[in-house]
Amino acid sequence: MNKRFSVIISAYNIENYIQRAINSVLEQTFTNYELIIVNDASKDSTLEKIKEYDDPRIIIIENKKNVGLGAVRNKGIAIAQGEYIVHLDGDDSLYEPTTLEKIDQLIGKDKPDIIYLGFQDVGGFNKTHLSTAENSTKEARLTCDINFSVPSKCWRREFVQSNNIEFKEGIYYEDMVYSTHATILAKSYKFGEFPTFKYYRNRKGSIMSTPSIRRCSDMYRMLSYLMDLYMITPEEYKPYLLSFINNETKSVPTRVNAILKCLKAGGGTPVFPKRNYKFVPVKE
Repeated sequence: MNKRFSVIISAYNIENYIQRAINSVLEQTFTNYELIIVNDASKDSTLEKIKEYDDPRIIIIENKKNVGLGAVRNKGIAIAQGEYIVHLDGDDSLYEPTTLEKIDQLIGKDKPDIIYLGFQDVGGFNKTHLSTAENSTKEARLTCDINFSVPSKCWRREFVQSNNIEFKEGIYYEDMVYSTHATILAKSYKFGEFPTFKYYRNRKGSIMSTPSIRRCSDMYRMLSYLMDLYMITPEEYKPYLLSFINNETKSVPTRVNAILKCLKAGGGTPVFPKRNYKFVPVKE
């Protein structure tokens, strides 16, 4: 039987969390899926924790050298066989045992390119973020996606592969470019007003909690990639993409300053202003 879902877990130095993520998948009431786990050359016992499982649905990829999150996800997608792809970071977990069942029922017999979903913050704002009819239109997602996180969406594999939608490798903020690229090209979508995963914030050593100069420079790289997407954006949606790029450009100095303050203080997690951009036409 063809697989409905390919769940792709990225794992790097998360020995204390990886089994929570794996268990949240194996406990699903919906069973027509494969679980692809990519260990990105972890230096701790993450790989050993993964290999404790004996389940035919699990496929393990072992990277010999660390390549980063974008490359890990691309590798998982390349071997995926499921009709739809669900990404899950190895230090997070699916929201509840019925998560895949709910997504399957939402898709039904349709073939939406993207399914916009929700997530629950744990340890940060402790808030549940949901997709709605209002915030899931193409105009709304290009103006300011409520959450660029790739795991907060479900992706039709044939759609992303046939359109060569891939993660930029070796940079931060790859989710923002990937989600925007897919939103621009999507012909159809659905949304579900329910959380699909738990996002555990402020884990020591996580990408988003670690300040670095590279994060600062990658903000500008990300803006460059978004501008490249302008040429493939349909005319009626270009104003919304430009509005986001303009708003994000204005916020970058504040974000860079937050990172630099953390570096100067010797560490800590940078606190960024929440993106809540409104559509503002860019004057030509």
